Amino acid sequence: MRRIRIQLRAELMLLARNSEQLLLTLIIPVLLLGFFGSVDVLPSADMEPIQFLTPGVLAIAIMSSSMVSLGIATGFERSYLVLKRLGATPLTRSELVIAKILSVFTVQLIQAIILLSLGLALGWQPGG
Repeated sequence: MRRIRIQLRAELMLLARNSEQLLLTLIIPVLLLGFFGSVDVLPSADMEPIQFLTPGVLAIAIMSSSMVSLGIATGFERSYLVLKRLGATPLTRSELVIAKILSVFTVQLIQAIILLSLGLALGWQPGG
């Protein structure tokens, strides 16, 4: 369990240092929801745009962070031989996967808190 916590911390530190991942996972969804939730440019018949924007942006943010964190970042780690170096550590494959999954879950939890708070501030009503 200690190795998983150490690798989880390393994964989160890498995410914080990687500006592309940070931009895609946190900044762009907040900007999209903030901009389109505050202007009246979307065609919506009888529904407020924020009512479908908040769940939609949240879903896109969660999917994009999953693909970026697990797919693209792991590909970069493979090309930079990070995964090969990790093979020389006592960390097992399953512990690496668990740490990556927990890292993505932590990022998605932060995304959900930020986006739902922004949606509520812009007038989103859950279930309404």
